[in-house]
Amino acid sequence: MSKGDIKGLAHIGIFVKDIDASIDFYQRLGFTLDKIESIHIRLAFLSAGTCLIELVEQKDLPPRTTGPVDHFAVIVDDIEAAIACAKDKGIDIDASEVKSLDILGGIKNVFFEGPDGERIEFVEYPSKE
Repeated sequence: MSKGDIKGLAHIGIFVKDIDASIDFYQRLGFTLDKIESIHIRLAFLSAGTCLIELVEQKDLPPRTTGPVDHFAVIVDDIEAAIACAKDKGIDIDASEVKSLDILGGIKNVFFEGPDGERIEFVEYPSKE
């Protein structure tokens, strides 16, 4: 690897209306709140495994209208168990929407929404056994 190579995903930024509600949602989903920063906007950094998300609340600035992110995906070992765990914590995920796709060696996935309409995907990769 040379100095200019991309080494991995740093984080995914998500604009939110109510950062406290979003922190609560992502913590119930299994993320850990690592840090809250306040400059002219409020930022919260949450992590789960190697996934880092940055929540951005900018109440005093005009709403952002460019550069949308379609979704972000997190890896789960057992998609049905992950859905059940989320449901136990009050997060609504429709288990009937789980799809088995013949991509990346055969995956299972399901999409659901966060408090600001952001799309989140659980992905279960095939077992290597």
